[in-house]
Amino acid sequence: MLSRRILFAIFFTCASPMTKSNGSSFHDFHFSRLALEWNSETRTWQGILRVFTDDLENSLSAADGGERNWRLGDRRESADADSAIENYVLAHWIGNQETDSEFLWTFVGKEIDFDLTYIYLESPAFPSPLPLSIGSDGFFELFDDQVNEVTFKLNGSSRREWLSTESSSVRIESIAP
Repeated sequence: MLSRRILFAIFFTCASPMTKSNGSSFHDFHFSRLALEWNSETRTWQGILRVFTDDLENSLSAADGGERNWRLGDRRESADADSAIENYVLAHWIGNQETDSEFLWTFVGKEIDFDLTYIYLESPAFPSPLPLSIGSDGFFELFDDQVNEVTFKLNGSSRREWLSTESSSVRIESIAP
């Protein structure tokens, strides 16, 4: 009888996080990081967007209209995962350069490292790197406390900005501190 109680307690403890049905994640903070670096040879901004895999899967499901097992990083990954990720990122990480007209990132690819997904992006070629505006409302549909960090690296200098529901875009005229 005691062993049944122990097994029940273990099962309940392990299963309780899975009973969440509101789309919340298994981590306590909601954060993404887009690291942008200017490539002077190609005259493009090259970016690595780092997100939590479970947040990405939940957002892809919401965009798809319901629960779906994307199996990101699994050998049985959904065949349309890359296309869905590209569409989500292009809709929620927006860039503007010079004329304030939006540009579309080129989705280069992705890597899944268990709970983190790295998404590789590249801007179109520009005559100059600045000014640059970046907007992001990625994962705002899931979390009120979502923060999307954007870092800019240009000619050895860097600048970091934090985007949230209160301020979801930033315009960079200079990288100087």
